[in-house]
Amino acid sequence: KGGEVGRARNVYERATEKLSDDEEAEILFVAFAEFEEGCKEVERARSIYKFALDRVPKGRAEDLYSKFVAFEKQFGDKEGIEDAI
Repeated sequence: KGGEVGRARNVYERATEKLSDDEEAEILFVAFAEFEEGCKEVERARSIYKFALDRVPKGRAEDLYSKFVAFEKQFGDKEGIEDAI
């Protein structure tokens, strides 16, 4: 199972490198962050959200932003939640 997780992570990483400027990048980043969240990799997921929010234009990042806020409300501390909002 660990090998499959590693392979899946590798696919996501390569996809984000190639498609980070794509119009659909927001969907990819959210899926990657949710994958890491499902693997109990909270810090990895947080890093992906923050990386994505720096890359995806604000006008196309509404879903990404709302998912990040929900993520911080679930996993973050008070400071993390305030930073997200």
